[in-house]
Amino acid sequence: MKKLHLSNKEKVIAGVCGGMYEVTGIDVSIIRIIFGASLFIGGAGAIAYIVLAIILPRDDEGEFTIVDDENKPRATKIYRSWDKRIIAGVCGGLSDRFNFDVSIIRLIFIILIISGGIGIPFYIILWLVFPLEEQ
Repeated sequence: MKKLHLSNKEKVIAGVCGGMYEVTGIDVSIIRIIFGASLFIGGAGAIAYIVLAIILPRDDEGEFTIVDDENKPRATKIYRSWDKRIIAGVCGGLSDRFNFDVSIIRLIFIILIISGGIGIPFYIILWLVFPLEEQ
């Protein structure tokens, strides 16, 4: 699995959004819109962008593929997780889809809640949108 990094190919400012695109496969325009919209919702995205631009390593390889640990293409659908759920399984589902540690995703939601309150409605929307995975 490719680690989060700053992109050399999809770079507008520092390459944070391009690096997220290369790791997750989410359209880079959507990622940029989310960061831009967060400027009007407490500014948490700007802070996160600056922190990521400082701490993330630069991508030296230049090529990327979106695969899981077994070199199989990753699924594109997100489900709420039964195994990793505390409230509704949203963070666990995001963790499974993007192959991140579930604790990091929970921490991001906590930061969004503290920095502007957008984390709660965002979590509820994802709760309603993502179907529950089958047992």
